[in-house]
Amino acid sequence: MTDTIDASLTVAPTERGVDLTLTVENTGTEPVELSFADGQRAEFVARGVGDEDRAGNDDRVSNEDRASNDDRAGDDSGNAASEAWRWSEGRAFAMALGSDSLEPGERVAYDAEWPSPPAGEYEVTGSLSATNADATASMTVVVPAE
Repeated sequence: MTDTIDASLTVAPTERGVDLTLTVENTGTEPVELSFADGQRAEFVARGVGDEDRAGNDDRVSNEDRASNDDRAGDDSGNAASEAWRWSEGRAFAMALGSDSLEPGERVAYDAEWPSPPAGEYEVTGSLSATNADATASMTVVVPAE
C-alpha cells in the first residue's frame, strides 16, 4: 500500500439531500497508479451516532460540516454505530479491472449524493476502493429536522 495518498471529505447540504466528495491527492514525488477490482472507485457510509436531540435543534448543517476535514480516518472500533446508509448498496458496478493514475500533487474527486437523509447526527466516511492504496476521511454531519 502506498503512503503518498491523502484523502479529504467535503459535505454540502442541498435541497435533495447531502452531496459528498472524497478528494484523493498524491502527496508524493512519484506518480501513483491506483488499481481497482471493478468499476467502483469510492465508498461512502453514514453511521448514526445517537444524538438525534441535537439535530432537531439545528436549523441547518453547520459550516464545520461543509468544511473539508483531512485525514480523519473512519474507525469501526469503539463507537459501534448502526449503518444508516451505504452509497454502493443496490448499485451494480462494471466487472472489469480499472486504474487511475495520479501525478505528484494531482487530485481526483469522487462524488456521491445521499438523497433525503433522515434527521440526526451521523459519522460519514468516504474511502477509496483501490486494491493497492488506502485513503479514508470521515466527518460528523448533522441533518436538521424539517
